[in-house]
Amino acid sequence: NDHLMKAERAGGKPCLTRFHDWLVTLAILLLASAGLGAPARAANHIQASLIAESSPAPGGATAIAVRFVPEDGWHGYWRNPGDAGLGARFEWTLPEGVTVSPLRYPVPQKLVISGLMNHVYKGEHVLLGQVRVPAGVKPGTRLPVRAKADWLACTDTICVPETAEIETKIVVGSGTAQPGERAR
Repeated sequence: NDHLMKAERAGGKPCLTRFHDWLVTLAILLLASAGLGAPARAANHIQASLIAESSPAPGGATAIAVRFVPEDGWHGYWRNPGDAGLGARFEWTLPEGVTVSPLRYPVPQKLVISGLMNHVYKGEHVLLGQVRVPAGVKPGTRLPVRAKADWLACTDTICVPETAEIETKIVVGSGTAQPGERAR
């Protein structure tokens, strides 16, 4: 108690007040490091989605499409980006026995910036693949197909790494596309 009185008379803060200030500072740092105080992530400049063509029969396959739609002035990269850039990468999460083929890329455009040759997509582009389901799956079963997609979105002056969780559900069926499914 005598120490508190001396600290107050000397113009300093009492020890308990300094301890309280220290605890508040520690709490703020812990909340910030837990991500609670972190700013929200900006929206992607290239939107990604995953689409299945039809309901495959047990043991069959269906086409899937990864659709990328860039904002005006932004572009993405081909699987071989050229001198700079980075093509899209996918980490698939699939039910047991379900497989995804390597994706096929459309022909890119050439873009030369500062003497560097790049292979890019300036507009909407779609990567195509096949999803195969196991033979023992019963018709009507809903199979989630998910991927963590990472890519580089660029303008002529800046590049930003982007990511998205994309998914679709495939319903095991007859193996034929229903009216309207192919129109997507």
